[in-house]
Amino acid sequence: MTAMTEPTARPPAPEIIETDRLTLRRLTLDDAGWVGRESGRHEVASKLALVPSPNPALAAEMFILTARANEANRGDLFRAVIDKATGDGAGLVSTTMRGDGRRELGYWYAPSFWNKGYASEAGGALLDATIALGARSFHAGYFAHNPASARVLEKLGFTHDGDETPQFCTAAMKSLPHKGMGLEITP
Repeated sequence: MTAMTEPTARPPAPEIIETDRLTLRRLTLDDAGWVGRESGRHEVASKLALVPSPNPALAAEMFILTARANEANRGDLFRAVIDKATGDGAGLVSTTMRGDGRRELGYWYAPSFWNKGYASEAGGALLDATIALGARSFHAGYFAHNPASARVLEKLGFTHDGDETPQFCTAAMKSLPHKGMGLEITP
């Protein structure tokens, strides 16, 4: 008879991550209104793969419920990014498990929060938290018409990995040029 071993438990993910200007916290259904409104703006959704424009609150609720389930079952991390000064929802940042074992960094921000360094501040904080949980290999990507996202990823240490596979954009309803980037953390 062989002994069964218990699966190794993941360390708990932080509920709240603080930076100088931001609070990163778990999404709640109360966030659905601003998540749907801000992510569904055409200037935001056109830079994302799976977000429709407009993005109705009911679709945002389904996204939040799915994100919470993926956190519990796969170890994904989804965090609402809240501006400490105003209490407003600025956007969302996440790291999710990919089929190849790497984690994917994703994010979006409301236009009123663009060009203020929030994406790199929140992205860096969530990457640090994910690395503390043991992740060492990351992927991210951006549509070619969004070079600002490439600059954010470069600030976070990502480099282009040669993946230039077109990706479908729900808001545009077509495949668009997409570039992949990677980040490897050495112990």
